[in-house]
Amino acid sequence: MDMQHLSALFLVGTVSLVAAISPGPDFIIVVRNSLVYSRKAGFWTSFGVACALFFHLTYTVIGIGVLIAESPLCYTVIKYAGVFYLFYLGITALVSAFKNHSAVQMNYKKSEIELSPKTAFKQGFLTNVLNPKCALFFISLFSQFITPTTPLFLRVEFAFVNWVISLSWFLFLAYLITAKVFAAKVTRARTYIDGIMGGVLILLGLKMLLA
Repeated sequence: MDMQHLSALFLVGTVSLVAAISPGPDFIIVVRNSLVYSRKAGFWTSFGVACALFFHLTYTVIGIGVLIAESPLCYTVIKYAGVFYLFYLGITALVSAFKNHSAVQMNYKKSEIELSPKTAFKQGFLTNVLNPKCALFFISLFSQFITPTTPLFLRVEFAFVNWVISLSWFLFLAYLITAKVFAAKVTRARTYIDGIMGGVLILLGLKMLLA
């Protein structure tokens, strides 16, 4: 492995980390499910996001991603599906916050706000997979390092670096914000957090709609 190869891997890893950390739909849904429900829900949401990323990475590495970028119809369909889903999540969170407002008391019961692993995973997966900007991001990123003559194992290597960094970040995020130092302060504020996150998801949907 030469220095040029190592440098390329480092750049892919750095850009991948910055992209994962940047606040967006994936970031918000992981934070929301972690704070409103539990660390377990945050982990399952992170796995859902990671599986969607794997899907994006697969078609990007083999070249199909260009079709999405260059097909206005395909891009528009995915875009509006993503906007609709963000609106759905945002409105659901706002309704949930309103209904559960009276539950934020000293006798608060955690069982009242459990989220099944299946639902958490699905929310993470759909939030990411219905974001057409992911396809554009990966195409722009990998086009700097991948050419038609790039061996398949090198393409997979770049994709694997991105996937591992993204998954590690979201798992760490879910773990960090549910640490004991934050948990006690968050418990009573969960319905407010749900409402705020719901509003942010709707705003992200509007941003995607107008982009």
